[in-house]
Amino acid sequence: MNTKVYYTYDQINKDLEIMKVEKDLAYARLLKELDETKESLQPDNLIGETPKKVLGVLGMLSGPLKSAALTYLFKRYFKKESRS
Repeated sequence: MNTKVYYTYDQINKDLEIMKVEKDLAYARLLKELDETKESLQPDNLIGETPKKVLGVLGMLSGPLKSAALTYLFKRYFKKESRS
């Protein structure tokens, strides 16, 4: 590690200002990434587009049609999962 030699207080103050700006920038990036992570963990974002569309169609169905469609989808999904 190289030790920096300062000859004036202005040089020290300039480096301190640069470090403060770098620290503030790193903090802003951290907050942005934290917000993006929170957003990506929302239930709506955890489910892909296809299941959302399927659930939307199922929401329009009623009674026996809905239960039959759900049963079919669950049986089909869990068969695929058990094979993997």
